Amino acid sequence: MRVERLTSENPRTQGAARRALYRRHSPAHLDTIADLVRRGLAARASTAPRAAAILGAGACTELPLESLARALDTILLVDLDAPGMQRARAELPASLRPRVRSLPADLSGGVSQAIAALLRAQPWDDLARLGGPTGAAPLDAAAACLEQCPVPDPPTIPSLVPGAYGLVISSLLLTQLFSLPLLDVLDTLALHTPDAVDRRETHPRYRAAAQDFRRRLAQAHLSLLDALLAPGGAGVLISDVTGHLLPARSGPHASSTPESLPVLPPDVLALPRDLAARFALAGPTRTWRWIVEPPRGETPGRAYDVFGAVFTRPGPSLIAS
Repeated sequence: MRVERLTSENPRTQGAARRALYRRHSPAHLDTIADLVRRGLAARASTAPRAAAILGAGACTELPLESLARALDTILLVDLDAPGMQRARAELPASLRPRVRSLPADLSGGVSQAIAALLRAQPWDDLARLGGPTGAAPLDAAAACLEQCPVPDPPTIPSLVPGAYGLVISSLLLTQLFSLPLLDVLDTLALHTPDAVDRRETHPRYRAAAQDFRRRLAQAHLSLLDALLAPGGAGVLISDVTGHLLPARSGPHASSTPESLPVLPPDVLALPRDLAARFALAGPTRTWRWIVEPPRGETPGRAYDVFGAVFTRPGPSLIAS
């Protein structure tokens, strides 16, 4: 499963060295997230708990963890990447580390494990023989796995206490919740019926099942944010929405036009509308370009368009200082 690779893959893309790269090539990314966090802290009611949960924390590459630790009494980092969270805590001054704890957890509620079990139960060799020139049988089976996969709404995460947090941050996590299990589906198709992989986007049932799967996980994540927030608490949602392949600057593939792909299209989650349907938006939403890897010579780069918002739950009107 792709989720099992995160701990080994994340050190290449997270941590202090990566933060320094963003500071050079994408300072607006770090600055905008820091501003959203400041706004989230300011939006809390005075009676809200002085505790935060950071979902998808990883190594806190983008998040101003030290500022959060100075402003709050306790911070719970939640992610599958336990070593990454330990590195984030180790970067703090020793006096602040006792305020920060980590909780290794799958914030989808076990969706990757559920889809893996459904995929293992399929007779792929027989389906490949039955697929014919259109590859319909394997794609129908993959679609059925997505349709049948349970998505807890909200997911129950042991040790995450409902209604206990005055600040909840979802940090560049949302699209991973559905993209990783969908990649598991593609890995299975590629192993058993590779021709079906290229046909999936033209197969009506598979496309509909995949899109509904994305929607269910996105809505379940909003439900989790709602469940965790204390009355008068504030939340911060940060999510990539569109990916861009930045063309190489030289060589045969040099171009001035990036290739773009929506990773969180409006029919999966309409932002900010679907967020405003559940919460009160605290100020304007933000969108910005995040340069993950700048192009270098003949090597293309990567970037994302990112959405950010601060929101609150109904509660006391007094604002925390």
